[in-house]
Amino acid sequence: MRLLQSEILSNDMYGPGIFRMEVFAPHIVKNIKAGQFINVKCAPEGVRDPLLRRPFSVFDIEKKFNVFSLLYAVRGKGTRYMSGLRKGDVLDFVGPLGRPVSLQSALKNGVLLIGGGMGIAPLNLIARLALESQKTVQVLAGFKDSTLLRWERDLVRLGVKYRIFSEDGSWGEKGMVCDHIYDEPRLFLDHDVFCCGPVDMLRSLKDQLGADETDATALLEEKMACGIGACGGCVVKVKKGKDYDYVRACREGPAFRLSEVIFD
Repeated sequence: MRLLQSEILSNDMYGPGIFRMEVFAPHIVKNIKAGQFINVKCAPEGVRDPLLRRPFSVFDIEKKFNVFSLLYAVRGKGTRYMSGLRKGDVLDFVGPLGRPVSLQSALKNGVLLIGGGMGIAPLNLIARLALESQKTVQVLAGFKDSTLLRWERDLVRLGVKYRIFSEDGSWGEKGMVCDHIYDEPRLFLDHDVFCCGPVDMLRSLKDQLGADETDATALLEEKMACGIGACGGCVVKVKKGKDYDYVRACREGPAFRLSEVIFD
């Protein structure tokens, strides 16, 4: 983990209200692992509003050029500030943070990624790193509409198999991704499952997979304060034996076994 100030190479609109920022940062490209994130200062130098940094998953890396990218939606003051940054500006951030997901120790030869909405951001990096580990990758992703249509081009470039679902039918197949996870049951035999998305999607996946005693690794999108485990502002309720406990998403996570997460 380092405090870094790195040059922004681009910060372009990716879709309505969505931006992709590319940053030159050799340290991040060299050290980032699947499931990790960075904590970004979302205000100019000398300004303390917003006071707290914001966590963002690393969307992709380009090792040849020492560049990583973020995919983010403009939702509040912090991300509005980020959307106004231009080529040549400096991004102030801390990273890599979080407990990484190990792809090398996974027992199966393939990786199945199930994403919803902006939950595709950390899954995109997992796809790239899994391919570099000589694993096959299949993606199932669901969206409300075609706002993130441009992502399909990135999937094609990665060369992974994928199916897209949208609630309004404007992109891919019409429907909800959770209604189609068992269209190809064999995937669960030879693919480790990773998922990220809205709580309702994760809750549905937990119920469906749990009925068949299939587990998955869930990357949780929690609001964070310090990002290093000191404040306890991002605790997640998880099973602990016959009882439960609270753990920090930024320190013990953001990746957890889906079967262990308690969605109250």
